[in-house]
Amino acid sequence: MKKFIVIMISCTLAVNAYSPEETGLDVKATRKLTKEQRIELRKIQEESMARMVDSIVETRKFVLEADYLSNQTGRRINVNSLINFIMVDSARITIQIASTTGIGGPNGMGGITTSGRISSFKINKVGRDKSNYSIRLIAMTSTGTYDIFLNISPTSHADATLSGITPGKLNYFGNIKPLTKSKVFKGMSI
Repeated sequence: MKKFIVIMISCTLAVNAYSPEETGLDVKATRKLTKEQRIELRKIQEESMARMVDSIVETRKFVLEADYLSNQTGRRINVNSLINFIMVDSARITIQIASTTGIGGPNGMGGITTSGRISSFKINKVGRDKSNYSIRLIAMTSTGTYDIFLNISPTSHADATLSGITPGKLNYFGNIKPLTKSKVFKGMSI
C-alpha cells in the first residue's frame, strides 16, 4: 500500500512538473477566447436592448423607473425606482413621486400620483447615428398640464424633464422598461 501511494505521488509530481508550460498557453488562449466571446456577447445584448427600446417607444408602452430625481438647481437625490416613475401606456400617462418612508402625501406613499391622457406625442431620432430618442409629450392630468421631455438611449438609459405652468422643473433619471416587465407600485391617484 505504501509503495502504491509513493508511486501515485511521484507520478502526480512528474505530470505537474511538465505541464505548467502547456497550462500557461492554454490559460492564455482560453482567456483570449473568453474575452472575444464576452465582446461578442456584449454586442448581441446591446443590439437586443436597442431593438427592445425601439419597440416600446414605437408602441408607446413603457415605464421610466427613476433612480434619481432632481429639481431645476440640479441637486440629485436617490429614490426607489419602484415608486418613482413615469408610465406611458398608449394615450394614457401616470406620473408618481413617492417616499420610502410613506409619510404624508395624497397617494398614501409620501408623495403624489396623477394620471391623465397624452394630448401630444412627438418622437425624434437624434445623435450621430440616429439611435437615441428625443420625445416631447404633453400630458393633461387632474393636477394640471405638463410638458415632458424624454431622452432615451439605445441602452435603455433615460431621463425626463417635467415642467408645468408654474415655475420649476422636476427631472427623472433612470431606465425605461417595457410596461409588461415593470414592477412599479402605483399609489392612489388624485
